[in-house]
Amino acid sequence: MNKLASLVFALFFMVIMSKAQYTQQLTTVRAQAKIFTDASIKKDYKTVMQYTNIEGFPKGKLSKMTEERVLKLLQTSDEQMAEQGREIKSIKIGDVLSILKVGFEFQCTLEQITDTKMQYGSIISKSTLLAISEDNGKTWKFNDGTGRDLNDMKKIIPHLSDKLVFARTETPKLIKDPIIKKQP
Repeated sequence: MNKLASLVFALFFMVIMSKAQYTQQLTTVRAQAKIFTDASIKKDYKTVMQYTNIEGFPKGKLSKMTEERVLKLLQTSDEQMAEQGREIKSIKIGDVLSILKVGFEFQCTLEQITDTKMQYGSIISKSTLLAISEDNGKTWKFNDGTGRDLNDMKKIIPHLSDKLVFARTETPKLIKDPIIKKQP
């Protein structure tokens, strides 16, 4: 009977430890996603690069990109948005959609809600933020999945799991600025 009790205790302990590790990973990925998205809004490219996954793609297109090229692309993209009268006002991290152990890494998808200021109002859109951890969930690197589904992302990062869940595509919501009439 002692062996059976020891086995039950060991299994119970493993379940508790597994749940605690999962909870810690969720907390960590959400916190680091916030750092990444806040840095994107503030145009803190050094921090954005620190949290961007460009080296983890052995067969992906991004493996050919240097940090300098990615930095230039980020700056150019922000400049083009400004020229068009667009500016990202906020990015909120929503639900963790999936978190999976795939080989030696964790893959995670999170919902992100972006508020983009336009000339005549704001657009609120929902998309997926992809996160990958190669150190058991301690540090995460991110890729913005805006406008992409799993199949699109697999073209860039072929080793992504087919079991990852991406945010449902929804039509962005336009919130028009109120028209202020001049008093006579």
